[in-house]
Amino acid sequence: MSQFREFIRPHSRDGQHQTEDSRSNTHRRYGLGIWALGLGFYLFYTPYSGLTKALSNGLLPGLHGPVKGTVLLPISAIATVAGMLSFITVMGWWKYAGHREFFGISVPFPRRLTFLSGVCMATIMGTTTLAFSFGGLSIVLVLVLLRGGTLIIAPVVDRIVGRRVRWFSWAAMFMSLTAVALVLSDAQHYQVTIAAVIDVAAYLTAYFFKLQFMSRLAKSDEKGATLRYFVEEQMVAAPLLVLVVIAMAIVGTGDVMMEFRFGLTTFLARPDAIFAALAGFFYAALCICTTFIFLDRRENTFCMPMHCGSSLLSGFTATYILAYLFDQNSPSSAQITSAVMVVLALGFLSPLHHFDRSLAKLKNVFAQLGLKSPALVVGAKSSLPGRRVPVARSAAAGLPGRGPAGNSSGKPVRLLLFVCSANTCRSPMAEVIANAELSARLQISFAAVNKNGIHAISAGISASVDAPMTPEAQRALQYLGFPVVPHRARNLTADLAHQVERIYCMTQAHRSAVLAMLPSAAEKTQCLDPDIDVQDPVGSGLDAYLQCARNIHTLVRARFDELDLGYGVQG
Repeated sequence: MSQFREFIRPHSRDGQHQTEDSRSNTHRRYGLGIWALGLGFYLFYTPYSGLTKALSNGLLPGLHGPVKGTVLLPISAIATVAGMLSFITVMGWWKYAGHREFFGISVPFPRRLTFLSGVCMATIMGTTTLAFSFGGLSIVLVLVLLRGGTLIIAPVVDRIVGRRVRWFSWAAMFMSLTAVALVLSDAQHYQVTIAAVIDVAAYLTAYFFKLQFMSRLAKSDEKGATLRYFVEEQMVAAPLLVLVVIAMAIVGTGDVMMEFRFGLTTFLARPDAIFAALAGFFYAALCICTTFIFLDRRENTFCMPMHCGSSLLSGFTATYILAYLFDQNSPSSAQITSAVMVVLALGFLSPLHHFDRSLAKLKNVFAQLGLKSPALVVGAKSSLPGRRVPVARSAAAGLPGRGPAGNSSGKPVRLLLFVCSANTCRSPMAEVIANAELSARLQISFAAVNKNGIHAISAGISASVDAPMTPEAQRALQYLGFPVVPHRARNLTADLAHQVERIYCMTQAHRSAVLAMLPSAAEKTQCLDPDIDVQDPVGSGLDAYLQCARNIHTLVRARFDELDLGYGVQG
């Protein structure tokens, strides 16, 4: 599941103090899976919105007429809880949640920020279902009111957490807002009540805070922390919504609370309840899709138009289905035009601006499936634009400090260099992790990597020559199952930088130091994480080293994917 990412720190630095040329060589980690999630969201949101509107308008034959949203919400929320928690259980994801011991029993337990995010999600879930039940509002208008606000919120949150917004994300956002404006131009045909305004305001406020919590905790590549966020948020959100509804039903004071009580009692025996529960199950499924759309590492201003585009198109589809089945109003010309604008917005988000990398990913898929077509074999011709280094000038011939064993076949050696400050922590961990990843992809032993034509090395900007790897770094590698090999720190030199094919730096400062030493290396030098510096764990304890090593592993896989290094292929 390529969409599952992990920790992002609040201040992204990509794009700062870079020229346009150098920025073009530092690529974000991206994936095409977000499009599958968008499709899933569309497929589940269409029946959810259609069923909810049909129930609230009393369109389904053989039932008891219109059903208020406050009556629908309890059974819908219970079904959502059942669907969501069943999904997490089937996937085996409870292990990712934080745990605490109570009376000697370890139970899943959320962190403070994920608890708050869960409260926001519960608010979103409740207000969404209520929004579709208001009379006088079409499905498309409800979606426009909900999505228009989130489109504006997304770049605001990106600004708050320090994420760079790329041109195609801006283009998609403005195109989506244009679609929103077109639908709102039809507003004279709608009736917007005070209750609807309060509902939409609560929905947007919840999203404003949820996106910030999510951006700070989970929008990056590390699967474990992303799944931890997802599980902890969902174990709070849906159950909290059900508990609130049950509490209001028990209180039973006033019309609204009595309607909640009716939804939890008498309504359960009516055939309408089956359709309300089905809408809840659809909501659980679409909630899974949309959560992982938002958890994609890319900026919120990219993810939000994807989410909004899918939902607006689903509302458009649901409206046509209701019009066809129950003689309801068809979408207006303004709504049809807005749908076209949404499609154009999604076009700006398409993989076409990353065509070469999208094609490389498809090649990897075909290669892993064992397809041998010459046009699709990954690595049949190396896509690495760097240089192949003759053995006489390579690390195999005796680079200072460590001297790998060399390439016994006599083939040119391709070196991938990792750079940090002292070459005792981040870069040597990256070297080991990269060679382990090469071992897996080349399907050879770890010891044979440096004899197989491509391997990783490391160096420091200001290293104490021959210093060993820090004990914490060694323990982190051992804990994660990577081999620990003898290490002696070396300084980066212009000659070494010239010899290697790629240079991956831990920070922007390291990259600047490399280019100051060898300006001609600009094309092959980039940050290991284009979005943010890989933080130095020195002095922060073993947990920080473990997190750093996991992050490096995720980033190494991403960079190797970009280099088209497929499994079983030696490039």
